[in-house]
Amino acid sequence: MAAEPGSGDCGPRRGHLAAVVLARGGSKGIPHKNIRRLAGKPLIAWVLRAALDSEAFDSVWVSTDSDEIEKVAKDYGAQVHRRSAEVSKDTSSSLETIQEFLQHHPEVDIVGNIQATSPCLHPADLIKVVDMIRTHGYDSVFSVVRHHLFRWRETMYWTGEFTVAENLNPARRPRRQDWKGELYENGSFYFATKELIVRGLLQGGKMAYYEMKPEHSIDIDIDLDWPIAEQRVKRFGYFGKGMPTVVKLLVCNIDGCLTDGRVYLNQEHEFTSYSLRDLDGIRKLLDREVTVSALRSLSSLGYFYILGCMMPQDQLFTAVKLVLNAHQLLTSSELKQ
Repeated sequence: MAAEPGSGDCGPRRGHLAAVVLARGGSKGIPHKNIRRLAGKPLIAWVLRAALDSEAFDSVWVSTDSDEIEKVAKDYGAQVHRRSAEVSKDTSSSLETIQEFLQHHPEVDIVGNIQATSPCLHPADLIKVVDMIRTHGYDSVFSVVRHHLFRWRETMYWTGEFTVAENLNPARRPRRQDWKGELYENGSFYFATKELIVRGLLQGGKMAYYEMKPEHSIDIDIDLDWPIAEQRVKRFGYFGKGMPTVVKLLVCNIDGCLTDGRVYLNQEHEFTSYSLRDLDGIRKLLDREVTVSALRSLSSLGYFYILGCMMPQDQLFTAVKLVLNAHQLLTSSELKQ
């Protein structure tokens, strides 16, 4: 999905290519945003995993002023550049921060600035972009997404000014399938050579854009974006090289997982609220002959139901391992752990 404007290849480009994720500790819109957990992992972990698993970079860095972010970054395999207070202000730009990084790391020739707030990034996209830099010799490549949005000129109605369409003829409004739409930056990444960055540019020289899939294009800016991003990541995110391509067995807890944690009581009965969407998902697994085992806890007694049997809590993990082993999902050595 890469677009290559201009006249063909520009020649191969060599040199040290570093992925740099900017992660300041003092986020204003969402406090501690960069390490807040999204779909079970710190936000920054999603792009670090994609960058590292792409194996396309000579080094992967996180630029931060925060001890907490530094620890998370190292836990997920990145190197850390401790940025100065001068480029850690609310008014500091990404360009200034990257310029400082290059001053401390003169071995770097090309920077891939990856945004921590784009958690649906996949290694395959980064590999293609690096190929555009390495093989085709572009000076800068940035990510875009295609939107089918009609734009209208902004006006101040109280002055009597009238608006006009900017990218369509209102008399011939195109259907979505008849219109290619327009390309917009999605902010996922910006790649540029050191020469451009030193001159104060993240985009310039021999430029190209890389078009990402709409489902992979999401940016977290305000708190309202968080639940939308979480659902998008769960469905379209990259979960690492070790994810199985075939699901053989699902073992899940009922209480707090398939239920929403609410219990309804009347004089005679107790009712629990279940998520129909989760049940629909389980039904799809069953239709594909995937074994589903449900666990239900009786917290006051410390018991669990598994495969229709009740057992003490301290035997739960052994039972789950036995079930997994029966379906050849654990080895004999793993069973002993």
